[in-house]
Amino acid sequence: MVMEARVGSKEVLKKLYEGVSSVLESAGFKHEVINFPVKYRERSIDIVASSGEHEALIIRIKDLMHVNKNEAQDLVKSSLALDAIPFVVSEAPEIYENVVVEKEGVYLISLKTFQNMYLGRDELIALYKKGELFIKVDSEVFSKKRTELRHTLTSLSSLLNISRKTLETYEKRGGNITIETAEKLASVLGDDVVKPISAKDLREEFVSRSSREQQGLTSSDTILIKTNLKKLLDMNLDESKIFKIRRSAPDYIIKDKETFITVDVTRSRGYSMREALIKTSECLKFSKVTEAGVGVLTDDAEKARVIKDILSVTGKKNLEVIKV
Repeated sequence: MVMEARVGSKEVLKKLYEGVSSVLESAGFKHEVINFPVKYRERSIDIVASSGEHEALIIRIKDLMHVNKNEAQDLVKSSLALDAIPFVVSEAPEIYENVVVEKEGVYLISLKTFQNMYLGRDELIALYKKGELFIKVDSEVFSKKRTELRHTLTSLSSLLNISRKTLETYEKRGGNITIETAEKLASVLGDDVVKPISAKDLREEFVSRSSREQQGLTSSDTILIKTNLKKLLDMNLDESKIFKIRRSAPDYIIKDKETFITVDVTRSRGYSMREALIKTSECLKFSKVTEAGVGVLTDDAEKARVIKDILSVTGKKNLEVIKV
């Protein structure tokens, strides 16, 4: 039975990888699969994607709904650094179709809902957080319908038992509303007054909610990494935000006017030459999608030489290796 469960899990993951890749290709994203750490259960990021038309995506593929704290923190921090949305795509039965679940600061979504969101399917997608479902008010339709029906905000407030100030916000900026509120609005202004939660809405909600994460590392950590990067980056690091990633190829992502992905393969990290090369190559996948630069830090002159020689032969760009 245990062996059957493991095989089934692998089949589910394979289906999810293929399904997500297909959606990304159809929606015009360029994307890369990240294979570090080598063991699937030890990593937090599986796919990085970007598009000129959509927000960038940092994706974890899961066969279960459970997202541990380290996975969530890596997804949140890398998404803040790379201006992305953190998704966990899963086929767990607890994740319903056309419902995006906010959990641990990231968004859990089924493959079907992911398809509907990015391939223009006419479906009403809702966001589930803090025990309630939310959809969006369409501010333009709200204003148009209110005017057509000759309602003032005051009269509409009295009719719907919603404060005038809240209705004024809906008309000016839209916003998330509960299903109960959506039913009230639709009963007077029609079904078109509400619309699905979009990827853009998720990005805005994510940035607003996660602003506390943008301070990056603690002071001592920041001083250490800034010292090591001083020779590598021609920027004022005092104004930079630095995010530490624990379970993926990058060790740090530095966000300023430009973004830099940093790989730390100094002796204290204990990486073999092979692991250092794999780790660096996987970071270059991030660079290929996001156009961020990659810097490799090492205190081993031989390791610095080998990494530079091998990767230069393969034509890798956006890479600098420095001995610290």
